[in-house]
Amino acid sequence: MQKSRHYLYTETLIKRILPDDCEVSLIQQEFYRLEAGLSGEVKLKQTLSDYFFKTDYHIIYNFECMNENGFSHQIDAILITPFFILIFEVKQLSGALFYKPGQHEFFRIHNDKRENFRNPLDQVYRHQLFLEQCLRKWEINIPVYFAVVIANFQATLDASLDKFPIFHISGVPSFIENLYRTTSKTNANIDVIFAKLNQLYNPLPPRRFITPNRLRKGVLCSQCNFENTMYYHYGLFICDFCHLKSRSALFETFYHYRTLISEKITNQQFREFFGIQSIQAASKLLVRLGLERHGTKRGTYYIIPEDILQWKERRPRPRKSRIK
Repeated sequence: MQKSRHYLYTETLIKRILPDDCEVSLIQQEFYRLEAGLSGEVKLKQTLSDYFFKTDYHIIYNFECMNENGFSHQIDAILITPFFILIFEVKQLSGALFYKPGQHEFFRIHNDKRENFRNPLDQVYRHQLFLEQCLRKWEINIPVYFAVVIANFQATLDASLDKFPIFHISGVPSFIENLYRTTSKTNANIDVIFAKLNQLYNPLPPRRFITPNRLRKGVLCSQCNFENTMYYHYGLFICDFCHLKSRSALFETFYHYRTLISEKITNQQFREFFGIQSIQAASKLLVRLGLERHGTKRGTYYIIPEDILQWKERRPRPRKSRIK
């Protein structure tokens, strides 16, 4: 399942945020919510993978874009068939869920505590209006429906939700079956719709940014759950606590830097963030890695590629032997 940039940023941030930062608990709580949301989306994907569709279809998961007014859309899944388009909004909620349609008020009661939420029916309805507008612009005629799917089977839905397209994830197949029965096949080309939506797709930036001075520096030991700093010694990073010797820790730290700070890094920034004192050692490491290089002299910087984590599978460049 593809993760949003905000998820990846928050996932990396909890490994790097200073332990005494004033927002540590808020960031951890936010990541728990993101993890729960991703878990719900995985359940939806499994449910749809198990369903036998009556026609050809396309599914786009984690669709993101900006509309013409400069506002964002994040859609958990879009199902495209020759009969209809169906938008899914997945919620991993617990407790008893209630709705006051006249006031558009959505709330739950959990552990005897009432808590109001942003109305998911209004959220997904906004996405429906957006897709309908796009289809009109593309001169494609096909109905668009939506459904709010509750991925937590322990949640209960009050009778106030009976008339609305919100139900447990187990009800997804029957909801799709009903749409097939009650709609007619259109002349819409689902491959064209799929291609146009992919052209529209634009990953959204993280919803928060943390200044570098609030981050822990150094190469952190993954075996110690990123709690301890490693030191550099002859091409390896070594942890004094668990005695792990790792080359891949270098690439994980590059990934942290790229995700949280920038894809560009200078020799000085490399030394400061990675905890390498020697300019010469840092220069050799950067050259041997083969990162894309720009500028000259003091203006030199390197580009950290998006797939830097996969670089740890590569073999290091062999050192050239000197001719005596």
